[in-house]
Amino acid sequence: MKKSWLILFLCIYFSANKLTVGQVRLTPFFQNIKFFSNPVGLVKAPGQSRKIYVVEQRGMIYCLDESKEVKAKTVFLDFRKNVSQSGSETGLLGLAFHPKFVQNGLYYLSYTSGSGKKLISHIAELKAHSTDPKKDAKTIPRIIISVNQPYSNHNGGAIGFGPDGYLYFSWGDGGAGGDPQNNAQNLEVLLGKINRIDVNRPKSGKDYQIPIDNPFVSNPQARPEIFAYGLRNVWQMHWDFQTKKLWAADVGQNAHEEIDLIEKGKNYGWRIMEGNSIFKSDEVKPNQNLTPPIFSYPQKYGNQSITGGMMYYGKHKEWQGKYIYGDFMSGRIWAIKTNGTDNTLLVDKSSPLHSISCFGHTASGDILIADYGNGVIYVLTPKP
Repeated sequence: MKKSWLILFLCIYFSANKLTVGQVRLTPFFQNIKFFSNPVGLVKAPGQSRKIYVVEQRGMIYCLDESKEVKAKTVFLDFRKNVSQSGSETGLLGLAFHPKFVQNGLYYLSYTSGSGKKLISHIAELKAHSTDPKKDAKTIPRIIISVNQPYSNHNGGAIGFGPDGYLYFSWGDGGAGGDPQNNAQNLEVLLGKINRIDVNRPKSGKDYQIPIDNPFVSNPQARPEIFAYGLRNVWQMHWDFQTKKLWAADVGQNAHEEIDLIEKGKNYGWRIMEGNSIFKSDEVKPNQNLTPPIFSYPQKYGNQSITGGMMYYGKHKEWQGKYIYGDFMSGRIWAIKTNGTDNTLLVDKSSPLHSISCFGHTASGDILIADYGNGVIYVLTPKP
């Protein structure tokens, strides 16, 4: 009887479009739009502080204005014909706008095409040159760089411009389990890495140039695009433009999830390490220079897939300067200090979140959260 009354109470409470969970409130941000289909990105464009671009995994991108009552989705790009339509980790995975997007209309996508043994990950450039999304959908993307994927999972997909103006993008270790090809430790491949390129100055027959200070430009046995390596599957990363630090959430294998502060040339350990624990003991060697995560948590109590978050610089003092992130499987959300301490649980698994796929922010700095399962975009605020 008590359980039935509790369920009834929660249903009535959530039906009012607001749920108080622990220290916070989760409220649907777009009150007049019921849901999106498998959202994987909430992106801002430079110079457009009040616009939010919602990326759907199967190829749609919508542009919504947060400053007014949004009645319907506005299509920015229909890219469905270009992306893989099967596989839980394939499709349109990332969107980044050029720092001068308002002037040049350039933006960049991370996506997969094909399937099976012909699965390919791409980084492509497009130009928004029309007010009619149907015309833009006919634009042929300019492929900047591609890689063949040996398996269907661990395609990464995070992409973004750093404060240095270069384009950073992540590709996972190639998939399967345990990185069977040891791609993450192999400097001759781009899988299991965060890569950095200059898309503004193509050179030597390529559609990009290698930044002269990339860490492996002078190593003939390494791909010069590599910025950092030893990563399993970074599919969400975030630049903190105040501190100029790059935060990356790396999904674990079967025991630990981790948060990394990405620095040039560093080896973050996979598949030798998983979090702070040894994964392949026979690959541990003396004097290995491995960079540990700033924070790692065990896959207990349903926490099995970390989703990278955002630095908070909004109006709420208790979260100021903290990194807010979540777990895809459990629906939990935490706020952690930038030194990896004081990890505060904000949302427990009793929340309505089915699967946290990405974080974003409003013009005022409030944190937005996309639910991959029910397609709702929530705003996270402290409980009064």
